[in-house]
Amino acid sequence: MFNRLLSRITSFTGKPSGFLIFGTVFLSLFLAWQYQTGIRVGDGAIKQQQLADLLQNGLPDFSCRYSGKEIDPEFRFLPLDLKKGSTMTHVYKGKCYYVFPFYYTAIQYPFALLMGRFGSFFLSLVFGVLTLRALFQISELFQLKEKAKFFYLLLLLLGSAFSLFSTDLSETIIAIYGVTQGIYFLLKEDESSKSIDLVLSGGFFGFAAFFRQETILLAASLSIVYAFRIFRNPKTALFPFTFGTLLILQAVINYSIVGHPLGSRGYLQESSPYDLVAQIYYLGQLVFLGNGSLGLFGAYPALAFIALWRPKSDPLTRILYGLGIFILLSGFLTSTKFWQGVLFGPRFLITILPFLLLFLFSILEKNWETLSKPFKITAVLLLSYSIVGGIAFDRLYYKFTKSVVTEQKELSDHTSKTVIYRKGSVFLPSNSFREEREVYEIDSTESFDALLEKLNGIGKTQVTIVGFKDSYPKEILVPQSEHFEFKNRIFYQSPSINMETLDFSKVHAKPQR
Repeated sequence: MFNRLLSRITSFTGKPSGFLIFGTVFLSLFLAWQYQTGIRVGDGAIKQQQLADLLQNGLPDFSCRYSGKEIDPEFRFLPLDLKKGSTMTHVYKGKCYYVFPFYYTAIQYPFALLMGRFGSFFLSLVFGVLTLRALFQISELFQLKEKAKFFYLLLLLLGSAFSLFSTDLSETIIAIYGVTQGIYFLLKEDESSKSIDLVLSGGFFGFAAFFRQETILLAASLSIVYAFRIFRNPKTALFPFTFGTLLILQAVINYSIVGHPLGSRGYLQESSPYDLVAQIYYLGQLVFLGNGSLGLFGAYPALAFIALWRPKSDPLTRILYGLGIFILLSGFLTSTKFWQGVLFGPRFLITILPFLLLFLFSILEKNWETLSKPFKITAVLLLSYSIVGGIAFDRLYYKFTKSVVTEQKELSDHTSKTVIYRKGSVFLPSNSFREEREVYEIDSTESFDALLEKLNGIGKTQVTIVGFKDSYPKEILVPQSEHFEFKNRIFYQSPSINMETLDFSKVHAKPQR
């Protein structure tokens, strides 16, 4: 009975429509499970704020709205500013900008107008489904059998971060789609004499690069490999030429808006000193493990079976060589300020992971009959380990998001209209509260007094000081002040955050006799 059911399912997912329907239904249910009001923290919260600001500013103004711009034109109290050692905002020509690509904000814009906050998540779902379509196309080129397609789909949906990126607030899934579709057209290079395949491939990689900068390294790595074929087959130059044209276009747009060819992310890259030893360790994180997360082989040890593959003079071999170069370049050139992990699997290699896993199944299928029983058992156990790990991470992310929703409610209920974060404690930007707040960040007692002076100058008399409870216990949450006195102090502690609302007034010097 089980075999009959499995046969029906694999027959269904072995067809293009069945593969997409199965994947779409799963991702839709996954989104319904993980959405939880759509409130996010960290990168997700900043991306939501970035979109909210664009909706207020209107296209094409991608600058951030800073509530203190009038009283703080130097942006001294701008939350998460690069100049204060953070990684989210920077200032250029009297305006502040977020470090995430404004192209992602722009592509969300129509979805947000139609669907509100949910629109960004629906956009991810759309590109997740498009990626599944591209992966099925590649599976056809690999001549994968129905059963292999089904088990690959299970591994992709349950054992990787693909489902999460396809249903969360992230530009990564857009880049995954661009890379996967681009690889599909590269794989068709030999079987098709049409130059359009190389143009389309370069176009899709160029499209992906608008959203994730590691795609630039990936396309450059593939271009290095393809450079050796240009003299034998000049049309292969169409791939780097098309990609390069789009990259130059992006650089021009970036420079015209934020003053850097790599966009706001470029400022963050420049702020990190290069340390070869640190980069070698970072490469180890990407490939194996480190800093609390598993790398490529740490999360997917079954990829070791790729060793059964034998190189040929074909597009697949060239692509795999390019991916190898890309992994090395990612380790040595990506800023170590960027935490690479998503806890299970490498964050900065996720764009190539769906393809690598599909290639793994192709290798296993072609060699399965010749593998000894111990190797077959090992392969099944390693794949099962990845699925269990992926499910465990998805469950952890669900619990984390649930805690974020709780914290958002606590902050919305127990803060005043003006919120002052202690350094390193920025949890929610202004738009993520139930009602929008004025948000500032201080890094010292002196900056606290200076901010209160400015707020007092425009008639503000009440603020809430917020800090993570492990870093700022009640006794030190509110900095000492020589120029202001505090009264009507109300302290509140949420599961992870301390906050104290108070009225402040200036201390008037006593007249001298």
